[in-house]
Amino acid sequence: MDSTQSENGSARRKLAGLSGSARRLLDYVALLEGISLQEGGARYAVLRRMARSPEPDMIADLRECTNAGIIAVVEGEPDTYTFTHESIRALIMQEIGEQRLPKLQARANAARGRGPTNDPS
Repeated sequence: MDSTQSENGSARRKLAGLSGSARRLLDYVALLEGISLQEGGARYAVLRRMARSPEPDMIADLRECTNAGIIAVVEGEPDTYTFTHESIRALIMQEIGEQRLPKLQARANAARGRGPTNDPS
């Protein structure tokens, strides 16, 4: 088994161990990085708008993902999260697939367009 297959297997195991809500949140994080919404990671405010969940629930999902070693806070940027390995983000983007991608991109665009006064919380 080469290192790429080993990384993919490890990434799949990490993803499989997450709750459904944490796994959905990672779709948004992957998409935001994939479309270069922000330099180097998914900004908390936009991510929160995309998640459409109460802040305590989203924080719990972020904590679950960081505890699993899938994402990490970018040093010096406390509201920015990035993947610990690019292979994990690539796997998530592959799993999103071409059919779901346009819907998630539309959701990201809508979240970017909302100002703080329109935040649903």
